[in-house]
Amino acid sequence: MENSQSSPDTTTLPDGYELNVYKIKDILGQGGFGITYLAHDNSLDRDVAIKEFMPQGMATRSEDYTLHSVKVDDDSVCTLEWGLERFIREAKTLSKFNHHNIVRVHTVFEANNTAYMVMSYEAGVTFQEILKKRQPSEDELTDMIMGLLDGLEGMHAEGFIHRDIKPGNIFIRPDGSALLLDFGSARQAIGEETQTLTKVASPGYAPFEQYYGRSDMQGPWTDIYALGATLYRAITGEAPIDATFRNRSSGEEAIQEVVDILDQHNDKYSPFFLRAVEHAIRTNHKERPQTVAEWRQMFADPSVSTVTQWRYAASSFRNKSANNQEKKKTNWKDYLVFAALAIALAAVMFAYLQK
Repeated sequence: MENSQSSPDTTTLPDGYELNVYKIKDILGQGGFGITYLAHDNSLDRDVAIKEFMPQGMATRSEDYTLHSVKVDDDSVCTLEWGLERFIREAKTLSKFNHHNIVRVHTVFEANNTAYMVMSYEAGVTFQEILKKRQPSEDELTDMIMGLLDGLEGMHAEGFIHRDIKPGNIFIRPDGSALLLDFGSARQAIGEETQTLTKVASPGYAPFEQYYGRSDMQGPWTDIYALGATLYRAITGEAPIDATFRNRSSGEEAIQEVVDILDQHNDKYSPFFLRAVEHAIRTNHKERPQTVAEWRQMFADPSVSTVTQWRYAASSFRNKSANNQEKKKTNWKDYLVFAALAIALAAVMFAYLQK
């Protein structure tokens, strides 16, 4: 009878599986580069979230739940090992940060020929789930974005970039505070190594430089774009057009197109808020706020950006020019009226003198 039983499903670790001091309870999420489990920490008697490094298309699992490369050639094995090393390094880096709006990493360990990142488990729902049900207010979005920016600012100062911010990677606690999940640095590194960036980046939320630019072209402005795109999705109901398509057009016309779409919602969101969102999703990374501090200020006063000042100055100049042209037209009309009156008056005087 035992031989006739079907093989166990080895796609994920099963409920009840003992992993070090942790017991797997459920699956919280599954993506292209990993699986996140709900588990119980038997040593500290608490629930935790555990992320397993499991890049689909590159690794497969044996019946004993160990991972190995899908391809047996040296390049594939080396790439998998290199990605695993980046995953472990990322976990160690994240463990140094202790911020209310950044997922807390407790430890990382190796088992089953892969690695597991142990994180705090918190109740709540993803921002993506919230957006499916309703449109958040400006106050809600402001509270969310300011908390996330506060957390990211410290990480950016240490040279660490999230690289995969989107509604599905923002977790909203029952008290309304936001938590940033699922950092994508290891995925980005694998993508650059294997030339599969289009599969790594999240369409609509990844900026242009993340598809085709080198890592040294990415910085705080990369995360700012993704957060701006997330706010754009919350405001308009749709993510921005993918950056690879938006990059085909540039200049004031392309900017104005986004402005016009956002301005359709100015009955619910203030002009400063909408302009700050538009500014964050410029396809040219040099035209975006370069730091969290600069973008944070834009939500209160867009004039802090020289590019924004230029736009407002240009708009003001165009308005003044149009007004001047209108005045000139008015002046010509006045001259014609005065001339007609003068001619009429001269004709009357001439007729009077002839009598």
